[in-house]
Amino acid sequence: MKNIKKKMFTRVLPMVFFPVFFSGCKSTSPPDWYAVETVNHPEYVYAAGEGRSLNLAKKSALSGVNSQLWTQVDSTFSMNDVYKKINDNTTSYESTSNKINAKSAQVTLTGVEYVRSEKNDVAYYVQARVGRDNIKSQLLSEVKQIESAAKLKIDNLSHQDKLIWWLDNRGSEAKLEDLYVRLAILSSLGSDEKNSVVYLPKLLGDISKVKSELLVSIRPDKKDKKSAAFISEKFSKEEMATTQSSSRQATHILTMKSEYRRGMVGDAYITTKLTDLVLKNKAGKTLASNEIISTGNSMTSYKLSQEGAERHFSALLEEAGIWQAVGLKK
Repeated sequence: MKNIKKKMFTRVLPMVFFPVFFSGCKSTSPPDWYAVETVNHPEYVYAAGEGRSLNLAKKSALSGVNSQLWTQVDSTFSMNDVYKKINDNTTSYESTSNKINAKSAQVTLTGVEYVRSEKNDVAYYVQARVGRDNIKSQLLSEVKQIESAAKLKIDNLSHQDKLIWWLDNRGSEAKLEDLYVRLAILSSLGSDEKNSVVYLPKLLGDISKVKSELLVSIRPDKKDKKSAAFISEKFSKEEMATTQSSSRQATHILTMKSEYRRGMVGDAYITTKLTDLVLKNKAGKTLASNEIISTGNSMTSYKLSQEGAERHFSALLEEAGIWQAVGLKK
């Protein structure tokens, strides 16, 4: 009997793939602790912030700390009370105090701790805190620094030209706002420093007094009266008093010497005006000097081209500013 070998056939069924769908929801909710406010804590000021990056979240939290500080400022505290206290014997600076906006006033705090942080699919969340004692210490130090800087400027007045001193210190009114902000927060933290403020109000009073005493005598060439009027106008915009006549009250002398050069270019009349400006104090010491070159042209006459050079001179004064124009780069 023949051995009959049976072939074994394996039928391979085609594989069928069924799509698999994964479902899930994006995490968009802030952490539970984010909505919990820690207010009136005896040792710390807390705030939380969020942002698209960790750095932005931290900045938001710091802004929240500032807001917490301002919301805790005693409602009985008045900026004007501080103003009256520290400005009894000086010029009024009410306009400065009126410009302070508690919501936007920011203090750059040190010693900030980031006690919590978390991230979900859309944002970073951070909780920050700053010790109340740290805030007090920092603000007291900054008040002392403001006062120390003001005292140094007052001391400089005795051995510095008054005009130069005034230029160096004008704009110090901005420091008054910094001072008010810090005194307000310190008051809310139980530290009243109004009586310790002496030098900044005195400095502001001295700045105002010195400016009222300054008088610049402008001395032009006979042919330079128009340019002298332009210079006087620019000084007036700085609320600086000037005169074009001899005066014993003059604290500074601005000498003007001009040279007019004429020439033709084609059919055009060209005038070039070279003006030397020299500023001296009453003792004759040169404080600054500068040369201004202006030009004008006309198709008609030299007279009109000279008028054009004068107008160009005025435009250059406007562009540079009077202090840079005379050689004081302030």
